[in-house]
Amino acid sequence: MKMEDLTKSRPLIVFGSILGISLVVTAMIVSWVIYYVKTYDNSVITVTGVAEKQVTSNVVKWHATIVRQTGPSASDLKQGSSEMQNDLNTLLSYFETNGVTSSEITADPLSVAPIYQSQYGVYPGKIGYSSGDTLAGYSLSQNILIQSSNVNGITALAQKAPQYFLNKGIVFSSQPLEYYLSNSLLDSIRQQMLAEALANAKDRAEAITNGVGAGVGNLRSSSVGVTQITPVNSTEISSAGYYDTASLEKLVTYLVHTTFTMR
Repeated sequence: MKMEDLTKSRPLIVFGSILGISLVVTAMIVSWVIYYVKTYDNSVITVTGVAEKQVTSNVVKWHATIVRQTGPSASDLKQGSSEMQNDLNTLLSYFETNGVTSSEITADPLSVAPIYQSQYGVYPGKIGYSSGDTLAGYSLSQNILIQSSNVNGITALAQKAPQYFLNKGIVFSSQPLEYYLSNSLLDSIRQQMLAEALANAKDRAEAITNGVGAGVGNLRSSSVGVTQITPVNSTEISSAGYYDTASLEKLVTYLVHTTFTMR
């Protein structure tokens, strides 16, 4: 080929080379995109992150009941009702003396239930329960609820109050205290704990992917699991969530279910 012809064909050679390289690069990009789309759903790792924090209860509930029994007459019932009112006043005065405010106390209305005498003994029931039964008297009861943020004070009071009322001739039935975490307390720790759970999930994902020579990419999705509030050093959990009310010290556990891309 003459030099002159070679010079004239050089632009065509360059153009052809560029076109060939472009086609190869384009094919590689298209192949990579097709591969990425096909494998995208499989190139992920799903892990659960955990965050735990020991928290002291800041709300206490105390359920109690006072009871009296009367004779069957109307005057007996009237006297019994008056005695129940005196019992309630004694309770409220005692609680006030020991630092419980009126806003922390809820007293249910007086409950009256008839008591019957039959050939089989005495039992509570409804009038006309069985022919031949006779009204033996009435059982009077009143439920009291104390709900307070003074956890230590109410805990101490609940230990000594029953004996005090017994000495006063008051039939006082006390139920175990219930300990709670207020919504404001849970809200104050929730954001930090969820962030810790998310960081824990990423750490777990990295530990798994490092073992197979891969890496963790972006967070693809996340959802918050149920909250577990359990006694400290307890293994009690529930798939629907758990809320322990018997323990003063609680362990709050947040779970975060996450999916990360892999690279």
